[in-house]
Order: sequence, then structure tokens, then C-alpha cells
Amino acid sequence: MYKTAAIFAAGAFLGIAIAPSLKSHTAEPQQKQSVGDFPDLGRGLMETPGCLGVKTLSSGKQLTIGAWFENRKAMEAWYYGDMHQGAMKKFFPNLVDKTHKPFAEFKDESAPIFVIASVTPSDKPIGGGSDLAVSQIAIEGYTPIPGGIALGGTFSPEKLNVPHLRRIPVGD
Repeated sequence: MYKTAAIFAAGAFLGIAIAPSLKSHTAEPQQKQSVGDFPDLGRGLMETPGCLGVKTLSSGKQLTIGAWFENRKAMEAWYYGDMHQGAMKKFFPNLVDKTHKPFAEFKDESAPIFVIASVTPSDKPIGGGSDLAVSQIAIEGYTPIPGGIALGGTFSPEKLNVPHLRRIPVGD
């Protein structure tokens, strides 16, 4: 499962740092890379302190991975960690910005964060200094809102504390 997560997350989690500057670099690609060339990012996410869970999805050609972090500190531990930084350097060598703070506009340091990343593989590199053969990479961040109902389980990990979530057990 986590190898699949690596493919899904490949370009996606990289986008947190490089998306704003993709068009600002013009280095020519030398060798096409694919999302299958990424390390096992799902495993790396799960090994990050404060990562509460990882879920992968596929819709047509778009591959998606989502990771729940208990707070900003946990999300940044992943972002600045060796696996993520190594993948960024490998697949986007001209675009790594070590001063970039992911989701800088989100000021709540203690709220849980759900980061969902999507990538669409392509036959040709995306450009902008990257040899990665994808047509799009997107990163989005969300935080749980109070309330809701869970009948027998949730999409989110059990460890995630959603205020005022009504959990209703089912079965025996």
C-alpha cells in the first residue's frame, strides 16, 4: 500500500515548495523521470512523528495521497525531512527553495492539518527545470471543522480528534 502511496504522492507533496516557481526556471530536461521513480513517500509519511494517517486514491489518471498531521510542527517535520527534501532535490533541482514555509498563510500552529496532493502522469516532462513526466501537480491543505457524524468509522484516522464529531458505533 505505501509503495502505491509513493507513486501517488510523488510530485504532489513536492508541489508545496515548488509550485509557485515552476514557470520561473527554464532549464532543459535531460532525461524523463516518472512518478514511479519516487521513494516510498507513504512509508516516509507514516514514519514522521505527528503523522496520524495516510490515504491514497485514484481517479482515472489522477493519483492522490492525503496525510493527516496533528499540527503544523508535524507537517513541517515531513516537509523539511530528508525523504521529502531529497525527492524535491532529485525531481526539481532548480526549484528547491529552502526558505519556503509550507502553508505560510495558515497561522494556527495547533490545528490538525490534512494535506492532499494530486498528480497526473504524462508522456512528457512538465518543464520548468523538471524532468518529471506529469501534466499537473497540486497541493491543498485543510483542517477539520467541528461537528459531523461518523457511523461506524470515518475517512480520517481514528487518532484525529475532530471536535464535536458524533461517533456512532454499529454492529455487535
